[in-house]
Amino acid sequence: MSDEDKKSGGATAAAQDVRSNGSWLWLLALLLSGAFIATGLTGHGPWTAGEAETLMVIERVAGSGDYTSLASEGDVGVASPPLYYAAGAGLVQALSDHLPTQDAARVATGVFLAITLVFTGLLGRNAWQPSKEGQAGTAGVGAVAVLLLIGTIGVFWYGHDMIADTAMAAGIAVALYGLSLLPRQVLLGGLWLGTGVGITFTAKGLFGPGVLAATALLLPFLTWRGFGRYLRGYVIAIVFALPWLLVWPLLVQQVGPHELLQWYWGGVDRYLDGFGLGTPEQQLQWLWVFVALSFPAWVLAALTLVLRPGALFGFSGVRAVVIAALVGWVLLATSATSQPVDALALLVPLAVIGAGGIRRLPGLLVWPLHWIAVLLFAVVAVAAWGAWIWMLYQGTPPPVEQLGEYLPTDQGFTWQRLPYVIAALTTVLWFWVAAKFRASRPAGLLVWPAGVVMLWSLLSLHGPWIDAAIAEGKLEKSVPGEVMSSAAPAIGETESKQSAETEGDEAQPDDAAEDASPATSEQRPI
Repeated sequence: MSDEDKKSGGATAAAQDVRSNGSWLWLLALLLSGAFIATGLTGHGPWTAGEAETLMVIERVAGSGDYTSLASEGDVGVASPPLYYAAGAGLVQALSDHLPTQDAARVATGVFLAITLVFTGLLGRNAWQPSKEGQAGTAGVGAVAVLLLIGTIGVFWYGHDMIADTAMAAGIAVALYGLSLLPRQVLLGGLWLGTGVGITFTAKGLFGPGVLAATALLLPFLTWRGFGRYLRGYVIAIVFALPWLLVWPLLVQQVGPHELLQWYWGGVDRYLDGFGLGTPEQQLQWLWVFVALSFPAWVLAALTLVLRPGALFGFSGVRAVVIAALVGWVLLATSATSQPVDALALLVPLAVIGAGGIRRLPGLLVWPLHWIAVLLFAVVAVAAWGAWIWMLYQGTPPPVEQLGEYLPTDQGFTWQRLPYVIAALTTVLWFWVAAKFRASRPAGLLVWPAGVVMLWSLLSLHGPWIDAAIAEGKLEKSVPGEVMSSAAPAIGETESKQSAETEGDEAQPDDAAEDASPATSEQRPI
């Protein structure tokens, strides 16, 4: 056999190995994504005031069947476009015979979360695809991007909430996927870019389209070829975005001649009012939000850019997601009215960037990260299952004095078949991942997203206990006041605060500050 044949055979074997690894990564991503979306989505009431108001609007629209009422004066709809509310109301009507209203409305969050994960996977695969080598060497990167996104604290915290930000995250993922396609497929790229822009606009207004517009304007000037393809793609994107961009303003215009301008300038003022670098304290607070909510995606994204500095020059899709991440985070950090939940959509580009460098991480770095994650999630699993088994046999919570500060001590045991099955399966899957992959290999980091999904399923297993704690005021789902005390006026209150501002709420400043307080001595943030 000649040397050329040997090299050809070796290359073929390597390519087959990469494809094989990509296949099982996609399977793992599918299993964990399905478990994460399905677990904890239904079966409980609103956890925040923003969720309660969102549910109230959805119930009113579903009951009346009048979707144009979302643009009525005084509604939340004037502050926030109707996509999430309309989707929730439609699902309530479609699933009324199968699910309670609050559960059917929450399915909208699951749908948008699924769209976000699917297009994050497509974006990750396409962004790291070289222009000449085709798919070679990129198998599994999209799956890694999905797993990394699931593993971020921000998605864990906000991903199941009944909020319009989940729809905006889906729109950002769709639009960035379209941008990454433009150098190769102008028509398809323009279609997805325009659709994504429309989704972000009808979900949360001007922030998402602003980030995407800035990214689209900067990207062609950082590209050494294909400038004309980008311009043609943008024209196609505008055509597909127009129906989305017109439907909401037309509905608002029907309410009155002044409502449209009021909504438009209200959206602009929300992000530009108080625009500037702010005080050092405010910048430190936003730095903490970035570090906390985007962990571990930001760590891997930074390492990727260090280990693969040529990625910005060789991958047009990587340039697009880097620009989008920089523009979005700078806009949030320089706007006095931004809230941490606004960063949910910006986790998508960070996950895609980080996915491209995991295979190149040195073993000396992977080894400690792997074992820290193993020890952390092993302790959590033992504690959660231990508490559940104790309540199963004793009928009461474990006699641990510290638990009484956060959870009711008189909570009885509630058997839930589906949460139990999912929690058991995700626990077994996590132990398999921890034992299967060596700590010195990059695959050892899979223990983190698998652990996050296991943790979420274990929390859902104790869902009735947590719901009781929230009802009694011992727990509150919000960002602690000491983290974002002055950078955002109403942390944990998304749609309700926006609607109050739009309606010209005349509440006294002291009352407003008291209502916006994220945590009291009896309410501990979770």
